[in-house]
Amino acid sequence: MISFFQKRIKSLITFFTLIFFSISTFAFSPLDPFLWPDPNFQPKLDLIKYKHFKKPRGAYSVEGQLAKRITFKGAPSQRKFKISEDSLEMNKNFKVLDVFPSFSLDILIKDSKAIPVNQSVRSTQNLNWDIQFGSGQSWIDDFGNTRSSIPFALVQKNQNCVHNGVMVFDFDFDGQISNILYQIAAETCSYFKFDLIGIIQAESVNDIEFSETDFLFYVESQNSITSVSNINKLDEKKNFGSPKEVSPEHLTVYGFHDGSTHHRSLCKTRSGNYPYCNAMLLPSFSLAKSLVATMSLALLEKDYPNIMNENIQDHVPACKQKKWKDVRFKHALNMATGHYFDKKWYSEDWYLNNKGFSLNYTHKDRIKFACSVFSKKSPPGMKLSYHSSDTYILGVGLNNFYKSKNGDNADIYKDLILPLWKQLNLSQATYEIRRSIDFIRHPYMEYGMFMTADDVLKIGAFFMEQNELTEKGVLADALQSNANQRGLTAIENILYYNNGFWAKKFKGSGLNCPEDVWIPFMSGFGGITVAFMPNQTMYYYFSDNQEYSWDRAVNASNRMSPFCKSN
Repeated sequence: MISFFQKRIKSLITFFTLIFFSISTFAFSPLDPFLWPDPNFQPKLDLIKYKHFKKPRGAYSVEGQLAKRITFKGAPSQRKFKISEDSLEMNKNFKVLDVFPSFSLDILIKDSKAIPVNQSVRSTQNLNWDIQFGSGQSWIDDFGNTRSSIPFALVQKNQNCVHNGVMVFDFDFDGQISNILYQIAAETCSYFKFDLIGIIQAESVNDIEFSETDFLFYVESQNSITSVSNINKLDEKKNFGSPKEVSPEHLTVYGFHDGSTHHRSLCKTRSGNYPYCNAMLLPSFSLAKSLVATMSLALLEKDYPNIMNENIQDHVPACKQKKWKDVRFKHALNMATGHYFDKKWYSEDWYLNNKGFSLNYTHKDRIKFACSVFSKKSPPGMKLSYHSSDTYILGVGLNNFYKSKNGDNADIYKDLILPLWKQLNLSQATYEIRRSIDFIRHPYMEYGMFMTADDVLKIGAFFMEQNELTEKGVLADALQSNANQRGLTAIENILYYNNGFWAKKFKGSGLNCPEDVWIPFMSGFGGITVAFMPNQTMYYYFSDNQEYSWDRAVNASNRMSPFCKSN
């Protein structure tokens, strides 16, 4: 009886202590009971507002420095999830939310910064998820523990869907680690949406050498992020991310660059504003066709001026069928191979999805599928028929061409694209690309990249400036610099496709221009747009409700800085 009453008294003391702290000036955090659980008091596991996941105002910074390697168990001790969309029945069929990826995390903690050493998307042994970490915060909590909060993302294996969350854990005076609390309440994924909160334990924690060089590199990377102004301060704010064009509940982030300032939205989630909007991982989906396939050809064109006319069959052995004769790199880049299912469609990615193209994980299976799935219906170069499989074939051809010139260990993404991204000071999110899951590890140029909003801004600035790639050739045509080369028609007098970029035609009269205005843009599955205006401004949004409208932003940009000079 004594032990029973002792337990009851302890539980009551804990309960009333928590209540007292929550109404007093003591900064009690709702995370505490989960990080350092009392076995006699188990609060209900529900989503927690993200304001509690960031450094509190007035909290002390960490004195000294820590460098730890944390190895995490994959099985959560507790978890709770709510699925709002699962059109592919992923969790129903595969229980994809039951197990968290096992992984190790090398983290540097100093001042108020918590910096994972590797911030690229990392492959895991989990059958369903890969993982990525971004730069977060550390502080001393009210119990004297060193608390770290870092953004992370679960990324669907072999796919581009991103589910953004935050992870929190403490180190106490003795260096012991608390539970790890993780929460996801946002995504850019049209077919799988969920809220998830869970607790996992560390399997081991070891000290590692603190690398001042790595720490300074990440600090400098953070300092290179373009300063952000809240987009709601703009007079034209209602026309950017307009609910009449993009559903707010499905909008991850949007922004407008006026040539000098990055005006960006907050990153809203179902549990308040995301505390690390600068670090939020964004998928590319088909933006990768522009960013990797087009850019690869533009970079190669400098040394090999006739590369657009290389034959697919000469560099892709799997496309040995007669139907691929005379199909060239330029045809695959322009989605004009002459192979398609039905001539009335300008895009047939839906057909690829139905046939399971994305379910092929190995290069052997993927290239065999891509080369055989469509029949030849017309001569190459005549008709736009948009297929992600064609970009995969082009990527294989480009990579094999590059290897033939630079050796078997050459890799077009690692050797050509990545140096440019580093030159532009892009985040580590861009350092890896989706690849076939085998020893070949062929890069996915059709939907393989990841990025942050700041990366989008920097890449856009590169496209809009005059440089050796944008002034002539592949990229110049893609960006509508050549009035004699507008591209293939998707929708007559409205939508066109040119060298891996889309273009939308606007009537000049509606924009006070003497001639029609052609605006190049990149587009991604689910509802992703990055548009480059004639007045050197840029508008982007990442969403996932299959909404692709952005005319209001065009008109707003024109009002702010007219596209055409008045007579």
